[in-house]
Amino acid sequence: MVARLMLSLDQHQHPNILTTVFFVLIILVSSSCGADSDNKDYTDCNKPFDCGLLQQLSYPFWGGDRPEVCGHKGFQLKCADGQHPILASDSLEYSLSSLNQSSRLMTLRLEKSQQYICPTQIQANSSSGSRGSHIFGYDLSLQNLNLLYNCTTSSSEVLSKNRISFCNGYNGSSFYGNDDIFGLLDVDQCSMRIMIPIAKSFDQLVGDRQDLEEVLGDGFNVSYEYDQGPSICEGCMASKGICGTNITHPDKEFMCLCPDQPYKARIYS
Repeated sequence: MVARLMLSLDQHQHPNILTTVFFVLIILVSSSCGADSDNKDYTDCNKPFDCGLLQQLSYPFWGGDRPEVCGHKGFQLKCADGQHPILASDSLEYSLSSLNQSSRLMTLRLEKSQQYICPTQIQANSSSGSRGSHIFGYDLSLQNLNLLYNCTTSSSEVLSKNRISFCNGYNGSSFYGNDDIFGLLDVDQCSMRIMIPIAKSFDQLVGDRQDLEEVLGDGFNVSYEYDQGPSICEGCMASKGICGTNITHPDKEFMCLCPDQPYKARIYS
């Protein structure tokens, strides 16, 4: 008999038994997937895929000839022969130069980094990640670089060292800085904000274009997440299923793909 993967637990009353319940859950569902192999999605996703220079990729990544049902929202890759895959995050794009899927670690480099220095068109606020899709966990050597353009704030001595002086075409002023700058400047006063992870040594910047081009072109290492709490993906795999996405659901919720048919997997809290 095929069972749905579910976990019902009041975490506020029983925080210490969460892990225990999860491992019991894995045992209970270890044979939950049906044996009949007539599910096309299961067949399509039951093998790794190659994307440009990176090979043997699997969930949560998808793209190229691997359909969305095999991956997770926020992890779509653009694939091209002989090139590193491109990972889109909000309105930014990153080149994915290396990946360790077992450790959930990857090395990224901002694509077309120079276009974010004094952009000719004011665009929507951009950042390095979205909590609704996936989370970049910074290496300890990283922090945010915030680029703030067309700000209506009056000039001040405190902000003078953070001014981007070579930008033309804006009515207001432009600045850069780590997250401490928001104690000096109201972000709502700026038409555009771009947030990009870079090395902590960027404090040595003096605001000239060459420094910004160099630091924005550097690669950086991040970890990534695509699930919460006890991993429903791990529970799915323990039941001999394959992690996937219900692409017909408006929230693109998780789906455990089995040989006979897909099953929903939920965690209640």
